[in-house]
Amino acid sequence: MGVDWGNAFLIAGTGFGTVFLVLIILAATISLIGLASRRISHGKDKANSTQKGE
Repeated sequence: MGVDWGNAFLIAGTGFGTVFLVLIILAATISLIGLASRRISHGKDKANSTQKGE
């Protein structure tokens, strides 16, 4: 029983590629959520400081 190494490497490469693609998508999503969260909290801090100043 022989091993078809070409097919084995294709399956392994597809699996590794999929894992890294998912990790990149996750990292980008988390980064965008963090950026949005900072912008929202910065806007609230600015609004609170102007209200206290009045």
